Amino acid sequence: MKDKLTDADLFKLFKKGDESAFEILYRKYFNALSHYGLRICQDHELIENAIQDLFIDLWRRRAFLSDVENVKFYLIKSLRNQLIRNSQKDILENSEDVNDFLDYLGSLSIEQTIVQEESEEFRNGKIKEAISKLSSRQKEVIHLRYFQNLSLDEISNLIVLPKQVVKNLLSKSYAVLRVYLKSTYLVILFLSFF
Repeated sequence: MKDKLTDADLFKLFKKGDESAFEILYRKYFNALSHYGLRICQDHELIENAIQDLFIDLWRRRAFLSDVENVKFYLIKSLRNQLIRNSQKDILENSEDVNDFLDYLGSLSIEQTIVQEESEEFRNGKIKEAISKLSSRQKEVIHLRYFQNLSLDEISNLIVLPKQVVKNLLSKSYAVLRVYLKSTYLVILFLSFF
């Protein structure tokens, strides 16, 4: 008698906990779902597991499901989502040990931070060493220009030197730094840092 009910009616009965309606839907759509699944994935076992997972999940959530008019469409769409969920689970389950992998990534991050800090300390040391090679006047204009962010006009007024002399002092300072550091990159890095 239930075999003559529409799919929508069977779905309503299944939602109310009718096991025979649930079984009819399962048997009726198993082959159609299998054929659809084979278009997405060639692994028969994976598809059968996904169909079983889908129906188990439907049974568990039956009280929360909405009424469905096109049961076939609903089941195909649900199978597609189930295959996606199962493939995401497989990625995690197939990795040897997710926690070990995450620990490894964490250790890489810590090592990277240590290397960056050491590199920065080395660079800063080299820059300080290079600045120590400048004359006191050159140190002063470098300090005013890059540490205090003063313009050339402001530096000129402050140390009572013509603007061209301040430019020349800065240029000579750059030359000394460039020669001492043997790398334009570090000088540019130094200047962009401030």
